[in-house]
Amino acid sequence: MSSVNDRYKAALIEEHDSYVRGGRAQDAKEVARILKEQYDHDVDEHDDGEEKPKLVPTLPERADAPKPPENTDEPKPRRGPRAKQVEGDGK
Repeated sequence: MSSVNDRYKAALIEEHDSYVRGGRAQDAKEVARILKEQYDHDVDEHDDGEEKPKLVPTLPERADAPKPPENTDEPKPRRGPRAKQVEGDGK
């Protein structure tokens, strides 16, 4: 069962590092608190000293962004001429 706990701990450490790289300090503090309480792992103590590269923030999608072009690989199916109506003798 300890291997499951080890995997949880490793996942939390990775999550903490990703929050630090992403500049999400509040989330990183929360994960650090969980690591300290449940696994007795202090992230500051185990820091390798390297400065983590920050992720470049991406721009949010815009509602008025141009839509991608429609699929033009296959032409639209051709519609044939309308059927001629037959006039009856009206009886």
